[in-house]
Amino acid sequence: MSYFSVIKKTETDAAQISFCSDGIIRVMLKKNTEVNANHFRKMFEEYNKLVEGKRHPFIYYAEDGSATVSEDGRAFAKNEEYSFPKVCNAVVVTRLAHKLLANFYFKFNKPNYPFKVFTNMSEAEKWCLEEYRKIKIMELV
Repeated sequence: MSYFSVIKKTETDAAQISFCSDGIIRVMLKKNTEVNANHFRKMFEEYNKLVEGKRHPFIYYAEDGSATVSEDGRAFAKNEEYSFPKVCNAVVVTRLAHKLLANFYFKFNKPNYPFKVFTNMSEAEKWCLEEYRKIKIMELV
């Protein structure tokens, strides 16, 4: 498990969003929320305020495993994938149904940046930090 502190935090109707000292943006979807296009629109606005034009890794997870994403939400997220800078997206799932949906999204929506599904937060953090390190090294070259 990584150790970090929260530098900045904000909230929308659908999520709590934390910009952390390890450079990862952690997005916790709230209990029993079906994230739709309007939710994503507001979340993306908040991301842009937090990251101030710099690329960061994002980890998405559900507070209690009950959050879902609507069809219009998935479509909006794909169509607007360039609306905020990112290094990668990790999705942490605790339910098989959510893992299948996340993998389905990945297979058919083909994000244009690294995207991976995890069942373990520590593994997601490790992967995000590796992707972040690669970007930082490339920026130095």
